[in-house]
Amino acid sequence: MKVIHSNKSDEELIELYQITQKKSHLVHLYERYFHLIYGSCLKHLEEENDAKDVCMEIYELLAQKLLSHQVTHYKSWLYRVTYNQCMQFLRAKKKRTEKLKEFQLNHNEDMEFNLFYHPNINNEELLVHMEDCIEKLKEEQKKSIQLFYLKQLCYNEIVEQTGYAVKKVKSYIQNGKRNLKICIESKSE
Repeated sequence: MKVIHSNKSDEELIELYQITQKKSHLVHLYERYFHLIYGSCLKHLEEENDAKDVCMEIYELLAQKLLSHQVTHYKSWLYRVTYNQCMQFLRAKKKRTEKLKEFQLNHNEDMEFNLFYHPNINNEELLVHMEDCIEKLKEEQKKSIQLFYLKQLCYNEIVEQTGYAVKKVKSYIQNGKRNLKICIESKSE
């Protein structure tokens, strides 16, 4: 049996979702205002892929927040959730860019990994390439690289978090750096 929502108000759909927790109610609420969510994300983020990613995050966030919040003016509340999620995304992106710059400064003398001065890559491209290439690493290398360079943990802290042996951590970092360099250089050609 298909539930028809077109004649239900936002408040009725929210109440139905809170009572039944059926995704169909949530989907209808989300789809009803998707054009506004997406438009707002695109306005704030200026990149289509980022806007699409944040729209998906907003859907997941709605599923949680609508169960724990009493919402009386859904449309304006949804706009605020959308705006906050966009700002959070931009802060995280800025933080990643700052970490990359810090990483570059700390490792610009490392001849093995001196690709940050590549004449064909600007910082934004490098960040995108680096994120893509990190995702392509083997899981152990990826985790070790992220913990060592992005979270700036020492070898022993990585051992505690991952359970890997110290020699393995050092090996994963060294091999991960080499694989990152190869991957990034291949993307810049």
